[in-house]
Amino acid sequence: TMADVKSQAQQRFAQFAQGYVISPSHAKGADLERLLELAQPQPDWLALDVATGGGHTALTFAPRVERVIASDLTPPMLGAARAFIRERGAANILFSAGDAELLPFATDVFDLVTCRIAPHHFPDVFRFVQEAARVLKPGGALLVEDQLVPDDDRAARYVDAFERLRDPSHHRIYAEYEWRGLFLDAGLTVE
Repeated sequence: TMADVKSQAQQRFAQFAQGYVISPSHAKGADLERLLELAQPQPDWLALDVATGGGHTALTFAPRVERVIASDLTPPMLGAARAFIRERGAANILFSAGDAELLPFATDVFDLVTCRIAPHHFPDVFRFVQEAARVLKPGGALLVEDQLVPDDDRAARYVDAFERLRDPSHHRIYAEYEWRGLFLDAGLTVE
């Protein structure tokens, strides 16, 4: 069930929280700069980082916006992110426990919603996209970064099966055309 998938993810991320904080692939990378380039964040923006993990995306955007809310399903992960971010002196990041598929925020409040290297863990990724669209202000931006699988369904399911063996909290990787469809179905414009 979905509850089982989420519970499994919580257990795994609670166990490995510190690992995500120090993981080079999560902590660094040209992809963080690319997200900034795509978003063109403004100093008066309120941003939400969904499934913040170690907090690296929130920390990347913090100096360029008014405030970032870093949200995660797993309290120990949020605690690890908070400790990591406090060490770096970012005072404009707030932390919120929250489910990506049921965001605990009002409608039309965020200028930017980011979600980096996490959606493959979500049991209902369309629900996440709908929730991100709901909390965004009109004209706001959603930036999603995640693994992609080939368009060929057989190859895609093979990659997914491999990832699930490696990480039992893995749910599903989507192809680019599927992401485009999810965004369009949620009423977003794809750039």
